Amino acid sequence: MEASLLRGGAETIAGVDEVGRGCLAGPVYAAAVMLGPEVLRNRKMLRRATDSKLLTAGQRKVLLEEITRSARSVSLGILEAWQVDRLGIGEAVRRAMVQALEGLPSMPDAVVVDSVRLPPGCGFDRRATSLDHADRLCLSVAAASIYAKVMRDREMRRRATDNPGYAFETNVGYGTAAHRRALIELGPCPEHRRSFAPLRQILAGEAG
Repeated sequence: MEASLLRGGAETIAGVDEVGRGCLAGPVYAAAVMLGPEVLRNRKMLRRATDSKLLTAGQRKVLLEEITRSARSVSLGILEAWQVDRLGIGEAVRRAMVQALEGLPSMPDAVVVDSVRLPPGCGFDRRATSLDHADRLCLSVAAASIYAKVMRDREMRRRATDNPGYAFETNVGYGTAAHRRALIELGPCPEHRRSFAPLRQILAGEAG
């Protein structure tokens, strides 16, 4: 995909991906990472980058430094749990992605998005391509996946201090068994997405 875009005349390509879609708590993050041909044509640069879920925390940390050093620019879009509840997760993800793109200092020539179609009229939709599994197929999207994952995990560990008992420092908001038990024992905190069916089911089961 990116090789084709470069051959078509694109100078800069922004990859966009999100993390936190399936969490019971915390914000959804999207990152936009804009790479130039000096990276996209150099197979030695960011060669280990792939879908963040396939990497260890240590590998992501090292790659984050490489991404920050080699990218033309990087930007985050963040929507909180209450916004996810109000908008729905699909719309929240799209808005976070647009927010991330809007944070770039210049307009990329092309945009590649992992499995999501940007909303019409957002300013980026006409130059965007949605590709399933793009975080494993496109370097810029893989970089965005890693960047968003590391930054969200850091923020959830920080928020664990203000919301003790849910083990956000380890589960970062995902619905682990320990997290579900804590929900039953403690009830939800402000970080929880009350609109999510698993959360409603846990609380309804406890109430019953």
